[in-house]
Amino acid sequence: MTHALCALMILLGLVTLGAAVLGLRALLQRRWRHGTTLGLLAAAGGVACGALPVALASAIASGSADAAQKAQLLAETLATLLNCAAAGLLALPLGGIVALASLVGGLRSRR
Repeated sequence: MTHALCALMILLGLVTLGAAVLGLRALLQRRWRHGTTLGLLAAAGGVACGALPVALASAIASGSADAAQKAQLLAETLATLLNCAAAGLLALPLGGIVALASLVGGLRSRR
């Protein structure tokens, strides 16, 4: 089950990083609305890549009866899923910067 979740987190991370890169491309082409939208999408995906592993790991570990076994399973699952979500976590600050720069560029061009 952890392999399927890891594959899901890798896919989510790559899609999120792709949105950030497309947002950066739109920013360089001065397509402000597209840059803002894709930047916000990448930032939201980055937040999801950080929050989903915590929720999934705690749900997986909740089935264990022993507290020590539960803590170990939680730590192992969380570490695995966060490693798989690294691309999405990288896209979080990049998406925020792209969204902010596109928003400022769009507001300046309207003057």
